[in-house]
Amino acid sequence: MKKITLADCYGYAGLSPEAVNIPSRHEPFKAIAKNLTRAQVLDAVRYYFDMPVSAETNWLSDPIIAVDDSFSMVANKRELAILSMALIAHAVQSREGKFTALAVLVASAFGKRQPAMYPQFVEIVHAEAKDLMTSEGPSESWKGIQAKAQNKKPEDSDAELIAGGDFEVLTRVLNEIHVDGHELVKHLRQQVNAAMHSIRIETAQLREATDMLWWLVGGESYALRQPYLSMEEGRAAFLVGTDLAGLSRTALGPRASEFLINKALREGRTEKPAKVKIFDLPKLFTPDEMAEIAAAEEIDTVRDFCSLNNAIARANQVGSQTAWRKMYADDGSLGGKFAFCPCELALQSFREALLLGALAQ
Repeated sequence: MKKITLADCYGYAGLSPEAVNIPSRHEPFKAIAKNLTRAQVLDAVRYYFDMPVSAETNWLSDPIIAVDDSFSMVANKRELAILSMALIAHAVQSREGKFTALAVLVASAFGKRQPAMYPQFVEIVHAEAKDLMTSEGPSESWKGIQAKAQNKKPEDSDAELIAGGDFEVLTRVLNEIHVDGHELVKHLRQQVNAAMHSIRIETAQLREATDMLWWLVGGESYALRQPYLSMEEGRAAFLVGTDLAGLSRTALGPRASEFLINKALREGRTEKPAKVKIFDLPKLFTPDEMAEIAAAEEIDTVRDFCSLNNAIARANQVGSQTAWRKMYADDGSLGGKFAFCPCELALQSFREALLLGALAQ
Protein backbone atom coordinates (compact mmCIF):
# COMPACT_ATOMS: atom_id res chain seq x y z
CA MET A 1 0.00 0.00 0.00
CA LYS A 2 1.32 3.43 -0.87
CA LYS A 3 1.95 5.61 2.15
CA ILE A 4 -1.18 7.55 3.12
CA THR A 5 -0.34 10.61 5.21
CA LEU A 6 -2.46 12.63 7.58
CA ALA A 7 -2.64 15.39 4.98
CA ASP A 8 -3.88 12.85 2.42
CA CYS A 9 -6.73 11.87 4.75
CA TYR A 10 -7.78 15.51 5.14
CA GLY A 11 -7.71 15.72 1.36
CA TYR A 12 -9.94 12.64 1.00
CA ALA A 13 -12.40 14.43 3.30
CA GLY A 14 -12.42 17.42 0.96
CA LEU A 15 -10.31 19.70 3.16
CA SER A 16 -7.36 21.55 1.68
CA PRO A 17 -3.87 21.33 3.19
CA GLU A 18 -4.21 25.03 4.01
CA ALA A 19 -7.02 24.38 6.49
CA VAL A 20 -6.19 26.20 9.72
CA ASN A 21 -6.21 23.18 12.06
CA ILE A 22 -4.17 20.73 9.98
CA PRO A 23 -0.64 21.93 10.94
CA SER A 24 -1.54 21.72 14.62
CA ARG A 25 -2.45 18.04 14.23
CA HIS A 26 0.87 16.70 12.93
CA GLU A 27 2.80 16.47 16.19
CA PRO A 28 -0.10 15.07 18.26
CA PHE A 29 -0.75 12.54 15.49
CA LYS A 30 2.87 11.36 15.55
CA ALA A 31 2.71 10.94 19.33
CA ILE A 32 -0.55 8.96 19.12
CA ALA A 33 0.58 6.75 16.23
CA LYS A 34 3.97 5.94 17.75
CA ASN A 35 2.84 3.24 20.17
CA LEU A 36 -0.64 2.12 19.14
CA THR A 37 -1.92 -0.88 21.07
CA ARG A 38 -4.31 -3.43 19.62
CA ALA A 39 -7.15 -2.02 21.73
CA GLN A 40 -6.44 1.44 20.31
CA VAL A 41 -6.33 0.05 16.77
CA LEU A 42 -9.80 -1.44 17.33
CA ASP A 43 -11.07 1.91 18.62
CA ALA A 44 -9.61 3.70 15.60
CA VAL A 45 -11.52 1.28 13.36
CA ARG A 46 -14.66 1.99 15.39
CA TYR A 47 -14.27 5.74 14.90
CA TYR A 48 -13.67 5.26 11.17
CA PHE A 49 -16.89 3.24 10.83
CA ASP A 50 -18.80 5.55 13.20
CA MET A 51 -19.33 2.74 15.69
CA PRO A 52 -19.93 3.50 19.40
CA VAL A 53 -16.78 3.58 21.54
CA SER A 54 -17.31 2.96 25.23
CA ALA A 55 -13.68 2.63 26.33
CA GLU A 56 -11.41 5.40 27.62
CA THR A 57 -10.55 7.81 24.79
CA ASN A 58 -7.93 10.03 26.46
CA TRP A 59 -5.18 8.31 24.49
CA LEU A 60 -6.58 10.00 21.37
CA SER A 61 -8.03 13.26 22.68
CA ASP A 62 -5.42 14.41 25.22
CA PRO A 63 -2.47 14.92 22.79
CA ILE A 64 -4.71 16.99 20.48
CA ILE A 65 -6.33 19.03 23.26
CA ALA A 66 -2.83 19.83 24.56
CA VAL A 67 -2.25 21.94 21.42
CA ASP A 68 -5.86 22.84 20.62
CA ASP A 69 -8.22 23.10 23.58
CA SER A 70 -11.17 23.65 21.23
CA PHE A 71 -11.02 20.05 20.00
CA SER A 72 -14.00 17.92 21.03
CA MET A 73 -14.58 14.19 20.50
CA VAL A 74 -18.29 15.00 20.09
CA ALA A 75 -18.23 18.19 18.03
CA ASN A 76 -15.34 17.09 15.80
CA LYS A 77 -16.71 13.69 14.71
CA ARG A 78 -15.78 14.25 11.06
CA GLU A 79 -12.22 15.12 11.97
CA LEU A 80 -12.17 12.13 14.31
CA ALA A 81 -12.92 9.88 11.33
CA ILE A 82 -10.10 11.56 9.39
CA LEU A 83 -7.60 11.02 12.20
CA SER A 84 -8.76 7.42 12.62
CA MET A 85 -8.29 6.65 8.93
CA ALA A 86 -4.77 8.07 9.13
CA LEU A 87 -4.03 5.98 12.23
CA ILE A 88 -5.30 2.85 10.46
CA ALA A 89 -3.14 3.62 7.41
CA HIS A 90 -0.13 4.03 9.70
CA ALA A 91 -0.88 0.82 11.63
CA VAL A 92 -1.39 -1.25 8.46
CA GLN A 93 2.23 -0.51 7.55
CA SER A 94 3.56 -1.30 11.03
CA ARG A 95 4.25 -4.54 12.90
CA GLU A 96 0.50 -4.75 13.63
CA GLY A 97 -0.35 -4.47 9.94
CA LYS A 98 -2.05 -7.85 9.60
CA PHE A 99 -4.14 -7.39 12.73
CA THR A 100 -5.20 -3.89 11.65
CA ALA A 101 -6.16 -4.95 8.13
CA LEU A 102 -8.11 -7.89 9.55
CA ALA A 103 -10.01 -5.61 11.96
CA VAL A 104 -11.02 -3.30 9.09
CA LEU A 105 -12.28 -6.20 6.96
CA VAL A 106 -14.23 -7.74 9.84
CA ALA A 107 -15.83 -4.39 10.71
CA SER A 108 -16.73 -3.70 7.07
CA ALA A 109 -18.40 -7.12 6.67
CA PHE A 110 -18.41 -6.98 2.87
CA GLY A 111 -19.67 -3.39 2.81
CA LYS A 112 -22.63 -3.97 5.11
CA ARG A 113 -21.15 -1.43 7.54
CA GLN A 114 -20.30 1.83 5.80
CA PRO A 115 -17.39 4.02 6.96
CA ALA A 116 -17.84 7.63 8.01
CA MET A 117 -15.77 8.83 5.05
CA TYR A 118 -13.89 7.75 1.91
CA PRO A 119 -15.23 4.17 1.45
CA GLN A 120 -12.50 3.48 -1.12
CA PHE A 121 -10.06 3.24 1.78
CA VAL A 122 -11.56 -0.14 2.72
CA GLU A 123 -10.66 -1.46 -0.72
CA ILE A 124 -7.13 -0.10 -0.33
CA VAL A 125 -6.80 -1.97 2.97
CA HIS A 126 -8.27 -5.10 1.37
CA ALA A 127 -5.64 -5.00 -1.38
CA GLU A 128 -2.91 -4.50 1.22
CA ALA A 129 -4.25 -7.45 3.21
CA LYS A 130 -3.72 -9.70 0.18
CA ASP A 131 -0.12 -8.54 -0.06
CA LEU A 132 0.40 -9.09 3.67
CA MET A 133 -0.86 -12.67 3.31
CA THR A 134 2.21 -13.43 1.20
CA SER A 135 4.68 -11.28 3.14
CA GLU A 136 5.87 -14.28 5.14
CA GLY A 137 6.63 -16.37 2.10
CA PRO A 138 9.25 -19.11 1.78
CA SER A 139 12.46 -17.97 3.40
CA GLU A 140 15.66 -17.65 1.45
CA SER A 141 17.62 -20.85 1.10
CA TRP A 142 20.80 -20.98 3.11
CA LYS A 143 24.11 -22.10 1.61
CA GLY A 144 25.30 -24.31 4.42
CA ILE A 145 27.23 -23.61 7.60
CA GLN A 146 30.85 -22.62 7.20
CA ALA A 147 33.56 -22.06 9.79
CA LYS A 148 35.07 -18.60 9.98
CA ALA A 149 38.72 -18.25 9.02
CA GLN A 150 41.17 -17.39 11.77
CA ASN A 151 41.86 -13.67 12.19
CA LYS A 152 45.58 -14.27 12.62
CA LYS A 153 47.70 -17.41 12.38
CA PRO A 154 50.66 -17.79 14.79
CA GLU A 155 53.96 -16.77 13.22
CA ASP A 156 56.84 -19.32 12.93
CA SER A 157 58.94 -16.99 15.04
CA ASP A 158 56.33 -17.16 17.83
CA ALA A 159 56.62 -20.93 17.87
CA GLU A 160 60.42 -20.67 18.26
CA LEU A 161 60.08 -18.17 21.12
CA ILE A 162 57.51 -20.32 22.88
CA ALA A 163 59.79 -23.34 22.53
CA GLY A 164 62.51 -21.23 24.10
CA GLY A 165 60.34 -20.56 27.16
CA ASP A 166 59.09 -17.03 26.34
CA PHE A 167 55.91 -16.98 28.47
CA GLU A 168 54.93 -13.47 27.35
CA VAL A 169 54.64 -14.66 23.74
CA LEU A 170 52.86 -17.81 24.90
CA THR A 171 50.28 -15.71 26.76
CA ARG A 172 49.72 -13.49 23.72
CA VAL A 173 49.29 -16.44 21.35
CA LEU A 174 46.88 -18.20 23.74
CA ASN A 175 44.84 -15.00 24.03
CA GLU A 176 44.66 -14.72 20.23
CA ILE A 177 43.54 -18.36 20.01
CA HIS A 178 40.90 -17.68 22.67
CA VAL A 179 39.58 -14.64 20.79
CA ASP A 180 39.53 -16.56 17.52
CA GLY A 181 37.71 -19.45 19.17
CA HIS A 182 35.11 -17.12 20.66
CA GLU A 183 34.55 -15.43 17.28
CA LEU A 184 34.27 -18.84 15.59
CA VAL A 185 31.61 -20.02 18.06
CA LYS A 186 29.69 -16.73 17.68
CA HIS A 187 29.87 -16.99 13.88
CA LEU A 188 28.65 -20.60 13.91
CA ARG A 189 25.83 -19.75 16.35
CA GLN A 190 24.57 -16.98 14.07
CA GLN A 191 24.59 -19.29 11.06
CA VAL A 192 22.82 -22.09 12.94
CA ASN A 193 20.17 -19.70 14.27
CA ALA A 194 19.56 -18.32 10.78
CA ALA A 195 19.27 -21.83 9.36
CA MET A 196 16.93 -22.95 12.16
CA HIS A 197 14.72 -19.88 11.68
CA SER A 198 14.43 -20.71 8.00
CA ILE A 199 13.65 -24.35 8.75
CA ARG A 200 11.03 -23.45 11.38
CA ILE A 201 9.18 -21.12 8.99
CA GLU A 202 9.20 -23.65 6.15
CA THR A 203 8.14 -26.49 8.46
CA ALA A 204 5.24 -24.44 9.83
CA GLN A 205 4.13 -23.49 6.32
CA LEU A 206 4.28 -27.10 5.15
CA ARG A 207 2.37 -28.27 8.22
CA GLU A 208 -0.32 -25.64 7.66
CA ALA A 209 -0.64 -26.52 3.97
CA THR A 210 -0.79 -30.26 4.74
CA ASP A 211 -3.40 -29.82 7.46
CA MET A 212 -5.54 -27.65 5.20
CA LEU A 213 -5.35 -30.08 2.30
CA TRP A 214 -6.37 -33.00 4.52
CA TRP A 215 -9.22 -30.89 5.88
CA LEU A 216 -10.33 -30.03 2.34
CA VAL A 217 -10.14 -33.67 1.20
CA GLY A 218 -11.99 -34.87 4.30
CA GLY A 219 -14.87 -32.44 3.77
CA GLU A 220 -15.89 -32.67 7.42
CA SER A 221 -16.29 -30.09 10.17
CA TYR A 222 -13.69 -30.37 12.91
CA ALA A 223 -16.00 -28.51 15.30
CA LEU A 224 -19.06 -30.77 14.99
CA ARG A 225 -17.50 -33.80 13.27
CA GLN A 226 -20.09 -33.87 10.47
CA PRO A 227 -19.69 -33.72 6.66
CA TYR A 228 -20.32 -30.25 5.25
CA LEU A 229 -22.29 -31.71 2.34
CA SER A 230 -24.90 -33.12 4.72
CA MET A 231 -25.59 -29.68 6.25
CA GLU A 232 -27.69 -26.74 5.19
CA GLU A 233 -25.38 -24.43 3.29
CA GLY A 234 -25.59 -21.56 5.78
CA ARG A 235 -24.69 -23.87 8.65
CA ALA A 236 -21.84 -25.36 6.64
CA ALA A 237 -20.61 -21.87 5.69
CA PHE A 238 -20.22 -20.74 9.30
CA LEU A 239 -18.37 -23.93 10.24
CA VAL A 240 -16.13 -23.90 7.16
CA GLY A 241 -14.91 -20.45 8.18
CA THR A 242 -14.23 -21.29 11.82
CA ASP A 243 -12.60 -24.62 10.97
CA LEU A 244 -10.20 -23.09 8.45
CA ALA A 245 -9.32 -20.29 10.87
CA GLY A 246 -8.35 -22.93 13.41
CA LEU A 247 -5.81 -24.32 10.94
CA SER A 248 -4.31 -20.93 10.03
CA ARG A 249 -1.01 -19.89 11.57
CA THR A 250 -1.01 -16.20 10.58
CA ALA A 251 -3.31 -13.31 11.47
CA LEU A 252 -4.82 -13.09 7.98
CA GLY A 253 -4.56 -16.73 6.97
CA PRO A 254 -3.08 -17.99 3.68
CA ARG A 255 -3.51 -16.23 0.32
CA ALA A 256 -5.52 -19.24 -0.89
CA SER A 257 -8.03 -19.06 1.98
CA GLU A 258 -10.88 -17.75 -0.17
CA PHE A 259 -10.35 -20.53 -2.73
CA LEU A 260 -10.22 -23.18 0.01
CA ILE A 261 -13.41 -21.86 1.59
CA ASN A 262 -15.32 -21.82 -1.69
CA LYS A 263 -14.05 -25.29 -2.58
CA ALA A 264 -15.02 -26.79 0.79
CA LEU A 265 -18.40 -25.11 0.76
CA ARG A 266 -19.56 -25.76 -2.82
CA GLU A 267 -18.04 -29.22 -3.32
CA GLY A 268 -20.88 -31.55 -4.36
CA ARG A 269 -23.61 -28.88 -4.16
CA THR A 270 -25.79 -28.08 -7.14
CA GLU A 271 -28.53 -25.97 -5.56
CA LYS A 272 -28.58 -22.20 -5.95
CA PRO A 273 -26.96 -20.52 -2.93
CA ALA A 274 -29.47 -18.78 -0.64
CA LYS A 275 -28.66 -15.83 1.60
CA VAL A 276 -28.72 -16.24 5.37
CA LYS A 277 -29.85 -13.47 7.74
CA ILE A 278 -27.81 -12.96 10.88
CA PHE A 279 -30.93 -13.44 13.02
CA ASP A 280 -31.51 -16.82 11.36
CA LEU A 281 -27.98 -18.13 11.93
CA PRO A 282 -28.54 -19.56 15.46
CA LYS A 283 -31.60 -21.45 14.18
CA LEU A 284 -29.25 -23.62 12.11
CA PHE A 285 -27.73 -25.15 15.27
CA THR A 286 -29.11 -27.06 18.23
CA PRO A 287 -28.52 -25.69 21.77
CA ASP A 288 -25.84 -28.33 22.35
CA GLU A 289 -24.12 -27.44 19.11
CA MET A 290 -24.17 -23.72 19.92
CA ALA A 291 -22.52 -24.47 23.25
CA GLU A 292 -19.82 -26.32 21.30
CA ILE A 293 -19.12 -23.59 18.75
CA ALA A 294 -19.81 -20.39 20.76
CA ALA A 295 -16.82 -18.07 20.89
CA ALA A 296 -14.69 -17.86 24.02
CA GLU A 297 -14.50 -14.85 26.34
CA GLU A 298 -12.38 -12.89 23.83
CA ILE A 299 -15.60 -11.90 22.07
CA ASP A 300 -16.52 -9.62 24.97
CA THR A 301 -14.23 -6.90 23.58
CA VAL A 302 -15.33 -7.22 19.93
CA ARG A 303 -19.04 -8.13 19.98
CA ASP A 304 -19.65 -5.13 17.73
CA PHE A 305 -17.09 -6.40 15.20
CA CYS A 306 -17.90 -10.13 15.21
CA SER A 307 -21.61 -10.07 14.39
CA LEU A 308 -21.90 -13.72 13.32
CA ASN A 309 -20.10 -15.06 16.36
CA ASN A 310 -21.97 -12.66 18.62
CA ALA A 311 -25.31 -13.95 17.34
CA ILE A 312 -24.26 -17.50 18.22
CA ALA A 313 -22.77 -16.42 21.57
CA ARG A 314 -25.82 -14.43 22.67
CA ALA A 315 -28.28 -17.12 21.56
CA ASN A 316 -26.22 -19.70 23.45
CA GLN A 317 -26.08 -17.45 26.51
CA VAL A 318 -29.83 -16.75 26.61
CA GLY A 319 -30.95 -20.17 25.45
CA SER A 320 -33.78 -18.80 23.33
CA GLN A 321 -34.28 -18.43 19.60
CA THR A 322 -35.46 -14.80 19.90
CA ALA A 323 -34.85 -13.31 23.37
CA TRP A 324 -31.14 -12.84 22.65
CA ARG A 325 -31.77 -10.28 19.92
CA LYS A 326 -32.05 -7.24 22.22
CA MET A 327 -28.74 -8.04 23.90
CA TYR A 328 -27.25 -8.51 20.45
CA ALA A 329 -28.53 -5.11 19.28
CA ASP A 330 -27.22 -3.41 22.43
CA ASP A 331 -23.75 -4.80 21.62
CA GLY A 332 -23.56 -2.63 18.50
CA SER A 333 -23.36 -5.60 16.12
CA LEU A 334 -24.68 -5.41 12.56
CA GLY A 335 -28.44 -5.29 12.15
CA GLY A 336 -29.80 -8.82 12.44
CA LYS A 337 -31.69 -8.56 9.14
CA PHE A 338 -28.48 -8.16 7.15
CA ALA A 339 -28.01 -11.24 4.97
CA PHE A 340 -24.89 -12.94 3.64
CA CYS A 341 -24.58 -15.29 0.70
CA PRO A 342 -22.94 -18.56 1.84
CA CYS A 343 -19.47 -17.72 0.50
CA GLU A 344 -19.50 -14.30 2.16
CA LEU A 345 -20.81 -15.82 5.37
CA ALA A 346 -18.00 -18.38 5.38
CA LEU A 347 -15.31 -15.77 4.73
CA GLN A 348 -16.77 -13.42 7.36
CA SER A 349 -16.86 -16.31 9.83
CA PHE A 350 -13.24 -17.09 8.94
CA ARG A 351 -12.10 -13.51 9.51
CA GLU A 352 -14.02 -13.16 12.76
CA ALA A 353 -12.47 -16.37 14.07
CA LEU A 354 -9.00 -15.11 13.09
CA LEU A 355 -9.62 -11.84 14.94
CA LEU A 356 -10.80 -13.68 18.05
CA GLY A 357 -7.77 -15.95 17.81
CA ALA A 358 -5.42 -12.96 17.57
CA LEU A 359 -6.97 -11.40 20.67
CA ALA A 360 -6.56 -14.68 22.56
CA GLN A 361 -2.77 -14.70 22.04
